[in-house]
Amino acid sequence: MVGVPFFTSDGLKLYYEDQGSGEPLVLVHGFGQDSSAWVDVAHIYARYFRVINVDLRGGGQSEVPDDKYSAQDLAGDILNLADRLDLERIHLCGFSLGGAIGMEFGISNPERLRSLSLHSTWEGGPCAHMKRWIDVRSLVIAANDPVINVGTRIISFFSPEFVNANEDRIELFIQRSRDNPYPITKMGIEGHAEACLSHDVRGRLNAIETPTLITCGSMDRSTLPSQSRYLHEHIKKSELIFIDGDGHFTPFSSTAEFLSISLGFLIKQSGGGA
Repeated sequence: MVGVPFFTSDGLKLYYEDQGSGEPLVLVHGFGQDSSAWVDVAHIYARYFRVINVDLRGGGQSEVPDDKYSAQDLAGDILNLADRLDLERIHLCGFSLGGAIGMEFGISNPERLRSLSLHSTWEGGPCAHMKRWIDVRSLVIAANDPVINVGTRIISFFSPEFVNANEDRIELFIQRSRDNPYPITKMGIEGHAEACLSHDVRGRLNAIETPTLITCGSMDRSTLPSQSRYLHEHIKKSELIFIDGDGHFTPFSSTAEFLSISLGFLIKQSGGGA
């Protein structure tokens, strides 16, 4: 690990992990997660890049603020981390809420990006489906019932076909959830929920000039395939790839295919990697 694994942003002490060497690649996890969400792929990325994996404010080992915050605020945290590590330009890879943060970063700081990867994410704005789901997840976490908590995550993260055919992977997912030493708190999930529900980049996506990869499971029920199509239609230098038959959490459920797609794009944008 390089340096001290904490930095300060907006008065908050935030955690990150730093491994590998080469061009910097910042990984940004999703709603209700922490940096461990990237455990299946981060070490592979680190063979080619310097991988910086952050716990967003509100989750993991990062501080949980009392005040509400937006995806723009979270993008500011990523900018402060890049400044703290003297990173002039970064590859930014965001999953779900992390993708929303990536879009805000790309709109506000285009000169700081080498590439942008948007996985299982959405453009924001009014979305009754997402609001209902976030309301449910927030209540479940507040109730602190581990069975319902993991059960609702399985329903939202994976296609029924994957669940039926991969009992061993589902058991691994459940075990990892149980073993997580830093589960998100009620206040933490409320902050992430506000960032999701206030997210809206419609009308601003044309400001993203960075080469952009968009991926989505063809059966994603959390961030819908139609929302990825919208992003592709409005981000000029974007390419869109669907992972056939998969749900929301593709880095876990389609790890090999996800790595092939995402790492191929990153290496292409880096001119060959480290």
